[in-house]
Amino acid sequence: MPGDNLKFANEFAKDYDNSILKNRWNGPDVLFNLANKHLKQNSNVLDLGIGTGESSRRFQLAGHTVNGLDGSEKMLEQCHKKEIAKKLIAHNLEEFPYPFENNLFDAVISNGVFHLIHPVNSVFKEIERIIRPRGIFIFTYEPAIKLTGFNKIEPGIWKTKTTSGIITYKHEDKYIFQELAYSHFEILEESRFLAFKNKQNDKEYYFTAVMVKQMGNHYY
Repeated sequence: MPGDNLKFANEFAKDYDNSILKNRWNGPDVLFNLANKHLKQNSNVLDLGIGTGESSRRFQLAGHTVNGLDGSEKMLEQCHKKEIAKKLIAHNLEEFPYPFENNLFDAVISNGVFHLIHPVNSVFKEIERIIRPRGIFIFTYEPAIKLTGFNKIEPGIWKTKTTSGIITYKHEDKYIFQELAYSHFEILEESRFLAFKNKQNDKEYYFTAVMVKQMGNHYY
């Protein structure tokens, strides 16, 4: 995650939960409802960009073992207080490899993360390494719609810097699906949804949720 984004995450950590409650951020429910029907009992789950842990809460309550990886130590401090995750590790999501062995997780979830990091294709390849054969990967991204103020930086990828200094990215669906295929993921389900409405600027933010299964080329 770019340095300015990590700095903002650390500064925002204590207020994050109140913010998502106020804006009715429903990404956690969308991901859990997609994923849970495909998970065996007590699955070993990695929350990539776990933040304060709200996207993992329902997985933990359903009996799954949650592990968290995040670049913001302050976010992880808030998450630790909730006792949602078995293990929490501070690690920049744009630095590879991740501190996990091959074929470790039954599922990887990532909510509200991919619009803040670049490149996502490198993340997909790393998830291919750490997920078990036929494991489930469920994530959200911000689709390349309503592109006013964004600049195209690569085919399928758009970028902007907000007034608060946060760098955000939007991705074309074709790009995301192509990169998933390169990492041997098969798409099981996808859904575009209203993620939240920012009451301060009265804007609606739409995300796409994707659930995929790892289908081949594993690491041993």
